[in-house]
Amino acid sequence: MPVGRSVNEAYQLLTSFAPNPMQEEVWQQLMDEEGGLLLLAPTGSGKTEAVTVPGLALGRRIFVILPARSLVDDQIGRFEKMLARASSADHTRPYALIVDTGAQSTRRVWHKGKSAVQPQRRHLYQGDIIVTTLDKFLYRFFGFGEQGKSYTFPLHIRYGLRPTLFCFDEAHSYDAVAWTNFRLLLRTLYEKGLDVIAMTATMPSAFADELDFLTSLDWINDSNRARLDAFSGQGHPCRALTFLPVPLSEVVEKLVAFGKQSLSLQRRVILSVETVRDAVAVFQALNGQVNDQVLLYHGRLTAPRRQQVYADLKSREAEGRSYLLITTSAIEVGCDLDAHTLITQLSNPEQLLQRVGRCNRRGKIPDAQVIVVGQEIPSYLTTLTTEQQAAYVETLQAQNGKLLDTTAIQAHIAKEPNPDYRVEIAFQMLYEYVYEAATVNKGLHDKGLVITRSWEPSITLCTGIENENQLLNPVQVSLERCATGDAKFLTPGCTVYVYTFGFGDQERRPRLEPLSGGWRCAYLSKLVAQVPPELYNEQFGYAELPRLVQFGRRQGYQKKLFVPLDGDKKAWLWYIAPLESVIGRDQEANAEDEEPEE
Repeated sequence: MPVGRSVNEAYQLLTSFAPNPMQEEVWQQLMDEEGGLLLLAPTGSGKTEAVTVPGLALGRRIFVILPARSLVDDQIGRFEKMLARASSADHTRPYALIVDTGAQSTRRVWHKGKSAVQPQRRHLYQGDIIVTTLDKFLYRFFGFGEQGKSYTFPLHIRYGLRPTLFCFDEAHSYDAVAWTNFRLLLRTLYEKGLDVIAMTATMPSAFADELDFLTSLDWINDSNRARLDAFSGQGHPCRALTFLPVPLSEVVEKLVAFGKQSLSLQRRVILSVETVRDAVAVFQALNGQVNDQVLLYHGRLTAPRRQQVYADLKSREAEGRSYLLITTSAIEVGCDLDAHTLITQLSNPEQLLQRVGRCNRRGKIPDAQVIVVGQEIPSYLTTLTTEQQAAYVETLQAQNGKLLDTTAIQAHIAKEPNPDYRVEIAFQMLYEYVYEAATVNKGLHDKGLVITRSWEPSITLCTGIENENQLLNPVQVSLERCATGDAKFLTPGCTVYVYTFGFGDQERRPRLEPLSGGWRCAYLSKLVAQVPPELYNEQFGYAELPRLVQFGRRQGYQKKLFVPLDGDKKAWLWYIAPLESVIGRDQEANAEDEEPEE
């Protein structure tokens, strides 16, 4: 596309709408070659288009890096439309979209407005828009991946054929280990002269302060927010708040009651709770009452089921039909929903603001409503002290029956960065080896280990294994969520497997073998558990997690788990304890209420 195209022409061509003031400012920054930006803008204000439209107009290669795989599907359709439009206007070359996650790695091409079929081949990050996750990008950044091609990815990331723009969306989603990696990656790219943009709607100031090397574009403050509202003609940008402070023991009952009331109103309603167990309980109480209007979405559904539910939600919104979505924190980030009503269990202020962003997202609903139920946040989930939580509840109580003041809610965010120095050291060592040929660090790279989000290892649950490696109904969860302190709580009928590699037809082929006795590093063991089919339901997902392993004694920096085998044999797994103390996790692993969203 011609670099000289104006901002209005580019937006009309690629999106069919006119740019708002925030999008115009980002356009000008990128045209002026200012590529180190922290964009603070409200949910639904068009942050994604603010970066991709000028990026395409400038002929940039654009990385869109998201915090979770579940957000990728929501973005793909938007980029497909943009690239189809771009190729219709520019016949000189094809335009390519690459989707690179742990679940898929695809390349789709458009030429002269039509999707072009290409033979299957490795994409190697040669495209116009590359959509990926932080986890996958870190592996590519450090040269882990396909045999023989791994180091091509760092080469193409650092030295692309075209100038590259790295866009990190939903930047407020990262914490602890993930935040440490995100901040280091952002700074490293920036210091090497590459253009980066971090985008967020609700990043706490303590986190934003750690990104002070970026130029801040603040469109959340009152004056700029008013300009956005005036531009979009939002006649009803607000939401009325109803706050019902009830004990935790009564929260589910009250949520069900509000859900039943909403079913008769033919509105789009999101009902959010804190645990998968409660979500399933509310869904069972409400499902089937009004023409299959009730939907369930959480992190322990299989990926195809989540995609199916989300596609149903978007279809209902496009056709003006109603729904009642029962969900957890899985819906908070990135999902482009526009509900009339949000009914939610009391949650941390940063989470409440994210959920509110899915209600009256377009500012067109005159009677949008937020209903908050509860007087305390479960202790294992809260980011607030007792005093901070009391002040937060007092603010909600003062707003009861009035319009919700999101600025007052944001003032109660107490979440702070919790950097992990061990992650910082590992990041630097891997960078020095891959990009600076520091062979002294080769041993770390040879291990193939990158701690991207948590020191807690994961395990994939499935209900069966076909054709050696094909898992039925796979879902990945934290291994500690499947641990118990007492053998009597172990779930019968489960088998834990580990991937091993054999040689055949001149290539390494993974195969699943039952876990055997002895010691293993959990990070270097890809674990799979086959569980009884009755633990999985297509609608509910894995509502209850199986207990597969037992806690062993913690020793120094190591945490230990073991899987009981036949006789007195045990398969031991060790991993590194997180810096922050996990209160009561080892001692109270059987507490059935302590099961937040994955």
